[in-house]
Amino acid sequence: MRRKPSRKKRKRRKIEAGLDQESFAAHVEAATRQAGFEIEKRDGLDLYVIMHGEPMRCRLNTAHSAYQISPHRLDDIVQAHIAALRTVPPPPPRPTEKEAAEGLLPMLNPAWFIKEVERRGGLPPVHRPFVAGLIVTYVFDFPHHRTYINKDMLAKMMDSPEITFDMIHEYALENLRKRTTGQNYETHGLRDETMIVCETHDGYAATRVLLPDLMAKWAQRIPGRMLIGIPNRDFLIAFSNRNPAHVAAIAGQVRRDAAQRDHPLCTDLLVWRDGQIREYRLKH
Repeated sequence: MRRKPSRKKRKRRKIEAGLDQESFAAHVEAATRQAGFEIEKRDGLDLYVIMHGEPMRCRLNTAHSAYQISPHRLDDIVQAHIAALRTVPPPPPRPTEKEAAEGLLPMLNPAWFIKEVERRGGLPPVHRPFVAGLIVTYVFDFPHHRTYINKDMLAKMMDSPEITFDMIHEYALENLRKRTTGQNYETHGLRDETMIVCETHDGYAATRVLLPDLMAKWAQRIPGRMLIGIPNRDFLIAFSNRNPAHVAAIAGQVRRDAAQRDHPLCTDLLVWRDGQIREYRLKH
């Protein structure tokens, strides 16, 4: 004869299968408190846990989605959440004012990046338009982390009336110049097939297109009009417009890389003309 499940097991099955979003979040909050963590507050599926003396927002969206797919794994999902909290490292020491000033850098991003940050619940970074659907954002770049500058941070930086957004932009460009040497790029090919390639993994290869003195220097090495490809933020290529087959081949590779690589930027080519970066329309 088959034994009936105990009342405790029946209650557990009911809980596992019957939690709506609010009840799920409350259950995770209670389990987090029981595990010894201090909770500042909860807002929907956002749980603010005090970590190393500072509130840290934990978004429970992924955990809730996992619960909806497999409600019988409620305990596993909660334990995975708690285990993740226990691996959170302490924040790095606050940078000095000098380190912050030297770490201010520009960074190219696609315009849709702003909406993506907002979708995740973050404060959108301050930015200015560039070309081809790109924007210039600004970061504090430190050895162990990178922080985008938002409106609140910018307001603190511009606490003196003589400091303008344009001044901050120029300061960031100057910092990027200081980080750029001949070791950051290589020249390949001859005559009409000359190419200059900057391929770094610091996040700023493509952003070096913002340095007009560098672009002018490259343009002197390249016959004809200098075309530019920045398919992702870690790659920048400059080459001549004089060989149509060469241009078409590189343009195709830029499109493919922009579709396949991490941190994509621009599928189209750019051109250096009259001391400025402009969009380039490939002639068919």
